Amino acid sequence: MACTDRLGLRLLRAEDAVALREVTGPGLVEAVVAQAGDRTLTPWAIVLRGGGTVAGFCGFFVRPVKGTTMGYGIAPEYRGRGLATEAAGTVLDWAERHDVDVYSSIRPPNPASVRVLEKIGMRLVNSYYDEDGQRDIYRRQGLSGSCTHECRSGCGNQVRWCRPERDQRG
Repeated sequence: MACTDRLGLRLLRAEDAVALREVTGPGLVEAVVAQAGDRTLTPWAIVLRGGGTVAGFCGFFVRPVKGTTMGYGIAPEYRGRGLATEAAGTVLDWAERHDVDVYSSIRPPNPASVRVLEKIGMRLVNSYYDEDGQRDIYRRQGLSGSCTHECRSGCGNQVRWCRPERDQRG
């Protein structure tokens, strides 16, 4: 589906359920895999390119009334490495290239997710309350301060966000 220098993003497979059990709801992987037809607008597996390990998921959840939201989860042993930012930035860029209008929704307080969304150019645009409490809505509001480069892995993707150490190279 997409890739970066460190990650591959692909459709979920049934065997991914074990690796993702700590970051998905019960039966999510199985339900996604069982969907008939085009599964492009579903969550994708985040796979480490160095060995094929599934480190999390990132992708789309189509809400019939609310639209398409982007969500992600990283297995605890892979957190703190920038994988969520890298995957979410790549997924959001893919969505923009394919004219898919995407938003993200979080329940505060969730400072880690706020950092991820802000790093990929998303900003808080709305908040509301439902039966479960407050929801904050984020959308990309332009790409000021980000760079564009081609993924070094040769997959041809244009990446419009950067990890901090890559900002120097543009």
